[in-house]
Amino acid sequence: GSRGAFSTIARPAAPRRVALPERAMKCAAIAAFAAIGSLSAVGASPVERVVNLLQDLKGKLEMDEKKEQRVYDKYACWCEKTTERKAGSITEAQEDLKAYGHTILSLKGKVATLSGEIQQLEAGIKDNLAAQADATNLRQKENAAY
Repeated sequence: GSRGAFSTIARPAAPRRVALPERAMKCAAIAAFAAIGSLSAVGASPVERVVNLLQDLKGKLEMDEKKEQRVYDKYACWCEKTTERKAGSITEAQEDLKAYGHTILSLKGKVATLSGEIQQLEAGIKDNLAAQADATNLRQKENAAY
């Protein structure tokens, strides 16, 4: 997965009941009272019509509240799951960094050891080549003298 270097992760607040904005309530009440003036005289009395309008409005507002609460709950759940996943990724990345640091130190020590061995072997090869040259010269002199 992707890894990030976040020092803190914002956590959502615990799920709560979402209140409808006061402005929406005022607008609904104004609309209800404005509708009173345009009602015809057919059927119920004006007071009954206002009561019915307010009850309908109340029902619609309650349905809207429930819908908004479901959306908020879904978002809060997503936030919690994402936060857990990101926190796990951060922890894993920190553990990986520690392990890589130890590996780097171990390999640096191994490189230093092998470099020392290479220098010793190069010196041995140089000494061996010098000994071969001396032996070749000695044999050539012996062969010439023979």
